[in-house]
Amino acid sequence: MKFENMKIDSRAKTALRKKGFVNATEVQEKVIPVAMKKDVVVQSRTGSGKTLAFLIPIFEGVEGRRDVEAIILVPTRELAQQVEHEARAFAKEFGYSSVCIYGGASIEKQIENLPSTIVVGTPGRVMDLMRRGYLSLNNIKFFVLDEADRMMDMGFLDDIIWIMKRSNERKRIFLFSATMPPQIIGIAHRFMKDEEKFILSEDEITAKGVEQYWISVGEINKMAKLSALIDSEPGKYLIFCNTKRKTQEVAEKLQRFGYKSYPLHGDMRQASRTRTMNDFKNGKINILVSTDVAARGIDVHGITHVVNYDVPLYPKDYVHRIGRTGRMEKNGKSITFVRKDDIEYWERIERFVGKKIKRMKIEGKGRIKERIDYREYANAYGMVRFKFSAPRDFSEWELTKILENGGIKDYHIGSINMQGKEGYVEIHYASAHRVKGVRALKSVQMMR
Repeated sequence: MKFENMKIDSRAKTALRKKGFVNATEVQEKVIPVAMKKDVVVQSRTGSGKTLAFLIPIFEGVEGRRDVEAIILVPTRELAQQVEHEARAFAKEFGYSSVCIYGGASIEKQIENLPSTIVVGTPGRVMDLMRRGYLSLNNIKFFVLDEADRMMDMGFLDDIIWIMKRSNERKRIFLFSATMPPQIIGIAHRFMKDEEKFILSEDEITAKGVEQYWISVGEINKMAKLSALIDSEPGKYLIFCNTKRKTQEVAEKLQRFGYKSYPLHGDMRQASRTRTMNDFKNGKINILVSTDVAARGIDVHGITHVVNYDVPLYPKDYVHRIGRTGRMEKNGKSITFVRKDDIEYWERIERFVGKKIKRMKIEGKGRIKERIDYREYANAYGMVRFKFSAPRDFSEWELTKILENGGIKDYHIGSINMQGKEGYVEIHYASAHRVKGVRALKSVQMMR
């Protein structure tokens, strides 16, 4: 259905037209008419167009009084900014006001903009302003929980209930979630009456529209593989690392090789985070390197590739990560870098998603060169086996001394097998790179 054919206010149609929205998505077409009249519980994937599905009914019902008429709770500051940005486009046409409130930014500036018709915020800052007496929800007409399951994951359940209990009992409630854990169902039963449920997508486990792949690569060659991937498949990349430090390192190394890459993590100042997100949305940078926590709530259209630089520790995080691409009926691609030490975690993820994910090889070379990763070729004890030939017969004792003179520590030398002038020796991966430099040996070859 086209928005022009919907029974909604002409000012809303004007805002939609200016934003370039023509056709309603499934969640918008089905939810908007019902949400005009009653509470709704909607299970729908992030990126399915759910923001408009609750904003349009809100603007159909608010009146622009001098108090807060709608509160929209979201899990992260980035999502709060995105939702408020959309709300502001409607507020401009209606002559109403909106404000975004979240931690890590000036509370004084947020207070200056209260009360506003529409308030979009994170639970912590909303509670803070309510306790201080600057934010009252006594007269709200709409209460929205967006990405409710993420808020559960982040420990906001008690905060949500605290806020809910201190708001107008006659409000209309909209609950949107990608999955439906028991806590979400519990909130619906506790605070909603005669709500209508919409199951418009399966749990995010399906990750529809996302081609999933993995490659086998050791730690020291991840950057080389990433470079080769970016050069061979240009696009808009969201890269996930497990730690803030790794996020910073990967982004900076990509920059050194000429890639438009920036990090996003919790240690950054809010102004830097906001600027980075805006540059990523606007296409000034095409590679964003992020942690799981910093990326929660990111809804950027046009992400072509999600790369798991580190295998996530929890299968659910894998699903959340790859769900950042393949949105709004467009296809996307996810690639996970799997080290030998990650196999157990990777198999757990495959069991969680219920299928064997395709293995791929990244052809070609990028700007960053590959190196031999001896750790990936080591056995369970960290030993790498080398086949060698010598100019004459050596005893094991002589060979040990020769290797030590070549800079290999004695405790890095494992078993030795000599047969005439040929044999093999096991060396710990930390010293393996020194073996080929031992001049007393005629030839050395790693046994793979």
